[in-house]
Amino acid sequence: MLLLVAYLVTSLQSMSRDAVFNKWCLDSGIEAKAEVRTTPKSVAGRGVFAVEDISQDDIVISIPYHLVLTQDNGDRYFPNIATRLAAVRQEEKQSRVRRVLNKIRGKHQHNLRRDDYWQAELTTYALSALESEHPWSTWVEQWQREDPYQTLIDESSWRSDDNATIKALSDFAAIAPSIPEYKVNAAVGIRLAEMNEYTSKYEGKVPHSESMYSILTSRAVGLSDSVTACIPMHDMINHSFEPNLGFTFYDGNFELVALRDITCDEELFLKYTDVTNTAGEWDEDKAAWLLVQWGISSVDH
Repeated sequence: MLLLVAYLVTSLQSMSRDAVFNKWCLDSGIEAKAEVRTTPKSVAGRGVFAVEDISQDDIVISIPYHLVLTQDNGDRYFPNIATRLAAVRQEEKQSRVRRVLNKIRGKHQHNLRRDDYWQAELTTYALSALESEHPWSTWVEQWQREDPYQTLIDESSWRSDDNATIKALSDFAAIAPSIPEYKVNAAVGIRLAEMNEYTSKYEGKVPHSESMYSILTSRAVGLSDSVTACIPMHDMINHSFEPNLGFTFYDGNFELVALRDITCDEELFLKYTDVTNTAGEWDEDKAAWLLVQWGISSVDH
């Protein structure tokens, strides 16, 4: 009986979270023929579902640019934080210059772009939204990630306990046993090195959270070679190698367009990335990255 009550309470809380987010989208100006639902019918337990029959090429979801978490929008909404982030970038530029000057004469300085800092800066702006109750906060509060890498980061023991990392690698192996362990190990190692760098540069200077950094990294999408962003509603859509949505930008809005006819109550999917090489064969390196970046197995692809 207690288990049933606990299940019902959890279900009601999930339904409430979905209702809060869907109302926020509507009130914020997102136009959608879809809604977020927490349900066992979703491949990930929570996803975005059509609320009506949709025809191929119809716009399913339209998101205004001003709602999107980009570095430019963050600068605009949080100018004081933007100034502090600029100071961190300047420190990084100076340290790199010093290293370059010690290199063999004739080598060129690496030119850093603003987008090279997107993970840390978008994390800072997401945390700033939560601290200030900015309109983004309702959306950011909905973010979650459940996979071995996020567990490793949240437990905060990986720097001092090798067993924590070994456990994460074992859990990844259970999800995708066909990916060589050393390649998953390498992908996790890259992520942990990035996390160390993030903390060493930003802790104590701007709002900082390793957990948020990990979550945000899994929700962001590259819009171009120089812009990375988190997009509300878009970031709630699960991955499939056979997506029913395409993604475009038109007249100031990000638009998710039906790639085929979609029936009411059908889950919507985007293709996060490809895991094949130029010959169309399954690529272990890309598969390892997909696993560590999003906790998704590509074994059945």
